[in-house]
Amino acid sequence: MADSRIAVLFVHGVGIREPDYARTAIAQLRRQFRAATGYPDADDDLIIESAYWAPAVVEREDRLERRVVPGFAAGWFGAMNKLTQKVATGSTLALVPLALSGLVRHVPGIPRIHWPTLRWAVTNFVGDVVSYQVSPHSREVYDAVHGRVREALDRLAEQAPDAPLFVVAHSLGSVIAADHFYDLSKGRRQAATALAGGRTLTGFYTLGSPIALWTQRDGDFATPLQIPARVSADPVLAAAAEWINFYDADDVLAFPLKGLSDEWDRAVDEDRSVSVGALIIGMSPVSHVAYWNDAAVIRPIANSIAWLWNARRDGAGRPAR
Repeated sequence: MADSRIAVLFVHGVGIREPDYARTAIAQLRRQFRAATGYPDADDDLIIESAYWAPAVVEREDRLERRVVPGFAAGWFGAMNKLTQKVATGSTLALVPLALSGLVRHVPGIPRIHWPTLRWAVTNFVGDVVSYQVSPHSREVYDAVHGRVREALDRLAEQAPDAPLFVVAHSLGSVIAADHFYDLSKGRRQAATALAGGRTLTGFYTLGSPIALWTQRDGDFATPLQIPARVSADPVLAAAAEWINFYDADDVLAFPLKGLSDEWDRAVDEDRSVSVGALIIGMSPVSHVAYWNDAAVIRPIANSIAWLWNARRDGAGRPAR
């Protein structure tokens, strides 16, 4: 039987401060994968890594916060970071104080700013975005972020250098992942293996993605990433290739992609509307942080990976999803 190992890379978005941010999502992916394959030990063939790029930007953000809003604001922002981490690792309850804190206009001890949680959200999202951009004077942060992604890909490649690669990327992480593999496809980055070089990229899943905003950076909606497996000589691998863009209609940072241009329509297989987050919280912009552990997102990704695993193992036909 051919090598049936499959590589999966998680790439986080803004607001993440812990390297194990994807542990609950990974556990759910493994569980859903086993269920979809019908084999209790099938996930032994899943090689999973998380790209943790936050250290490239957090020191700058923390320094900005200390200088602009000293004192108690740092404690408030720290509390928001902890809540976000809890949400990322599967806590539905943490969504409640996170959402309610956004209604707070003024906190005693923070005299210089109002709306501290919204200010925290802007600092995290806009701050990361600004830091990530290449300027005429520096590309230090950009290169440091992609260095972290490269390290995660290298860890996967050490175990299975030619394995099909599935990438699950959230928020700004979807922009980072798309940039990384696009740069690889254009020869702007070098890699020693097919996997680390992006040549085995088969499934690309963008969650709560603001990529549509970035298409304006290069003019006329730019050029989308192409999934290399689409043109694979292996018909099974070509059939498995897909780009699914998951977005919640209440998530103000997430956008559909297929309507950007004919080229984007061909590159993206589906803009899939999902409702993530519990109860009324899922009907608010706070839904942006709730994709990682939602079954509406993780299950179809696991099903796609399981289809490829079964097809390579048994020569099965591709089912409807």
